[in-house]
Amino acid sequence: MNDAHRGGPSPERRLLDSVERTLTRLLPGLATRRIVAAVSGGPDSMALLLLLDRLRETLDFDLHVAHADHSLRGEEAREDARFVEDAAQDLGLPVTLGRLDVNALRAGRRMSLEEAAREARYAFLVETASTIGASAIAVGHTADDQVETVLMHLIRGSGASGLAGMPAISHLQAACSGEGVALVRPLLDFTKAETRAYCMLRGVTPREDSSNSSLEITRNRVRLELVPTLERYNPRIRQALLRMSSSAAHDLDFLEQAAGDALRRLEVAAEHDITVSRAGFGELHPAVQRHLLRLAYRELAGAAKELTHRHVEDMVRLSSGRTGAKLELPGGIRFEVGYDTLRLAPVGAEFPAVPPIEGEYEISVPGETCIGAWCVRAELLPPVRDSAAVGSHQAVLDADRAGRRLCVRSRRPGDRIAPLGMTGTRKVQDVMVDEKIPAAERDGVPLVASENGVVWVVGHRMAHWARVREDTERVLRLDFRPVDAR
Repeated sequence: MNDAHRGGPSPERRLLDSVERTLTRLLPGLATRRIVAAVSGGPDSMALLLLLDRLRETLDFDLHVAHADHSLRGEEAREDARFVEDAAQDLGLPVTLGRLDVNALRAGRRMSLEEAAREARYAFLVETASTIGASAIAVGHTADDQVETVLMHLIRGSGASGLAGMPAISHLQAACSGEGVALVRPLLDFTKAETRAYCMLRGVTPREDSSNSSLEITRNRVRLELVPTLERYNPRIRQALLRMSSSAAHDLDFLEQAAGDALRRLEVAAEHDITVSRAGFGELHPAVQRHLLRLAYRELAGAAKELTHRHVEDMVRLSSGRTGAKLELPGGIRFEVGYDTLRLAPVGAEFPAVPPIEGEYEISVPGETCIGAWCVRAELLPPVRDSAAVGSHQAVLDADRAGRRLCVRSRRPGDRIAPLGMTGTRKVQDVMVDEKIPAAERDGVPLVASENGVVWVVGHRMAHWARVREDTERVLRLDFRPVDAR
């Protein structure tokens, strides 16, 4: 007995109600929108097209069909295009057909066939949406596609974003206009068996893509080999993976909200870049740190798909290291470590330099002394066996060996330092070169000096002779902070 005979909604009504709820939730103000339906001719995309066609009058939106021929299957692909074109005309819908050169893109970018096909397809869909003034693209991804996507991410060692799988809505950017286009997936709650059944219900025989059986394609191997193998361990593995995906998506949403809140709290006003407090970043939970970096990158580059786990980990590592460190990222973005800031900016954007210190200023010990852009806090402590951490703005010194009169100044010609852990002295200029401090920023690096010599190149190297030793009787801790971070 079917659902309708039991008094429940029919299979078609259940699909229609679900897609309607998804669209109205994800695309507020739908009546003012034009939607591009990505239609390959297969069961999933044909079910999507038929459902959207049923809903376009109810929800008052315009529908445009788009079909991409990847130039990979010859006459079979051309027949797919004719099938989609005929289906669109039967429904009275406009259609755009695109012919893509996936092999050329693959060779030029050294990508896998799957990656090249996906990139070319989405570029075509975004271009179509931009041309006709559509603000959303609908694709026919199903729960089965979600299972395969999660497994593929798991195999590659993805983080939470990969385990969450495909979101119900994401955003793409038009290359020509730079405008954002929503990508919606209204069928993620339904299986391929359900979309095929709906096509049969509507009297439509969808096309079958012969490449879906090729084991040379990773997704096909996952679907045809890995999933059946896993089902022998857990017959309900699909449902288990979907539950995991949903749970990861909720956790990811929370982390991204926390990262957004942290970014707004820590961001320093700047044009054409994103700059955050280095100290504040260091106090964040490691998970929030990583999501903040992804969020900041996405805001500048338009997408985070090219930002790998390694890129993020490298940024986190550099954030607690030496001032002046830089990292080139995909999309023409550079990560830069400042004295008290972390900055993501387009390559070529100037890093605002800290102005040099004019003159020489004695440090109050103990006490706080403000000098130009800096405030120095000096504390006398009981003996501890510790020393300054390389790259920090705090140094722990032997108070008596450091000198009776400590002062802060910029570098001078002929300055030398005996770097911690080394014998002999080196030019401060050479130390700054070794530390990869940009030439334009070196005059702005504060030096702590005394009658005994250069005690500390702030944020980089302290003097070996001023270190805390076994016989140290008084410890001096110096803490440098920018004036606006007090």
